This record gives sequence, C-alpha cells and structure tokens, in this order.
Amino acid sequence: MILLKKLQNWKVLRALKKHPVHYSDWIKIRKLSCIKYLSSVEKARLRLLTSVLLSQKEFVGVQGLVLTNEMKLIIASQACVPILKLGLNFYSSFLQITVYPSAFWVKRNEVDAAGVVHFKKVLLSGESWTRGPVILSWHDIEHDFLHHNKGHNVIIHEFCHKIDMLNRGANGTPPIPASSSEAEWNKIFNHAYERLLNQVNKHHKPSINTYAAQSPIEFFAVVSEYFFTAPEHLKHNYPRVYKELTLFYQQNPVKRITSFRNINDLT
Repeated sequence: MILLKKLQNWKVLRALKKHPVHYSDWIKIRKLSCIKYLSSVEKARLRLLTSVLLSQKEFVGVQGLVLTNEMKLIIASQACVPILKLGLNFYSSFLQITVYPSAFWVKRNEVDAAGVVHFKKVLLSGESWTRGPVILSWHDIEHDFLHHNKGHNVIIHEFCHKIDMLNRGANGTPPIPASSSEAEWNKIFNHAYERLLNQVNKHHKPSINTYAAQSPIEFFAVVSEYFFTAPEHLKHNYPRVYKELTLFYQQNPVKRITSFRNINDLT
C-alpha cells in the first residue's frame, strides 16, 4: 500500500513537471461557470487533476487544427470537473482526445419501427466511442468558453458519456457506488426521462434541452451539463435527479453558489 501511494505521488509530481498549469493561464480557467464557484481547495485539486490528465492523454487536432497548450488546458480542466471527487480512474478506458475545428459529420445506420435500416449522416459537436477517443468540436468548445451558456457544455457532455460507459456500457446509469442504490437511481431517472418525453411528444416546452429526450444515455449527459453549469435550474425542475447527481458526483453546486453569494453579501 505504501509503495502504491509512493508510485501515485511520483506520477503526480512527474505530471506537474511535464505539464504545469501556470497561474497566469489558470486565472482564465477559474472564471468558467462550472469552476468559478469551487472552493479554493477544490480549485487546487482541479488544477492538479488537470495537470495529470494533460500528461495521460494524447490531444490530437484534425482537419488542419493545431492545438495550443491553452486549448488543451481549456479542454482538460473542464473534463476534470465531473471527476473532481471521483478521480482520474474514471477516465482510464481511453487515451486520445480528438478535436475537430468545428462540428463534424458521422455516418449512421438507424433501424426504424418496421425494422428497415436507413443510412444517414449526422452533424455532431461531440462524440464518445465505447472503445475509442472522445471527439470534440473546437468551435463549440470556444463558444461555450466565451459565452458560458447555462446548461450547455460539450466537454462535460462527452466526458460524462465516458463515465456512463463504465457500467455495462452506455445506458444512462453510471457506476453507482455501494453506498447508494442503483435501483433508486433508475427509478428516479426513468421517471424524469418519461416526463420529458411526454412534454416533447405533446409539444410542450420542456425545462431542459430537448436533446435529452433522444435516449436515457443522452438524458444523463444533458442533466450532467445542467448540474455543473446551471445547477439551480436543474434542482428547481428536477429536484430528485439533482439529488441523485449530488450523491454520485459527490458535489453540490447549488450549495457552492449559495455559499459564494453569502460570502459576497458579507463583504
């Protein structure tokens, strides 16, 4: 156990030396909506995780995109937000992060209700493969970074797919810890998903992005986006889903925001 801990510490120190996150670069990152309300201790941990992730993954720009250190930092830091308390082992199943200049086309075969296979091309801003890389669109990342769209973060979305895939493949249920109940998770998430489907089918305006109605897989990724970028909105509209996410991610973004506001009110 002591030897393993020493090995882990050595890997961290090597990562910090190889991919240091300088304070001048970190100042910009700290202002992101999914990061700004973290405590000082949490921001320090996030900075450390970011350094290690940068050392562990291969960042590849395609279609002529040249990835700068700043671009890699923007991606890695936000990717580490969901696993702030879970640890980098949740990202151990893949090595590469592929980045396109903008949204990219993928070919899909889809089966309709009659069992007929249809070939189609789909334009995506991100994609995660079960046995492969995380694929992202830099245009969408940059838009999120500059505009801080509440409830939208392509990096968090795709990396949460990777987390989901750890539990018997992508199904909308990540690896629930023994201290929680997978059955309770499924009950709450299935009910919330059916509610969203009902709203969409009846042409009612839903309270979250309609892309979440695509499947339970997308529902989990979308509500995770809201959890980290618009937590008060998610808690108000899906309180039980929010509670399950606090238990899974071991984070409470609404509580952070409340504490932040209270401190500012006192100053």
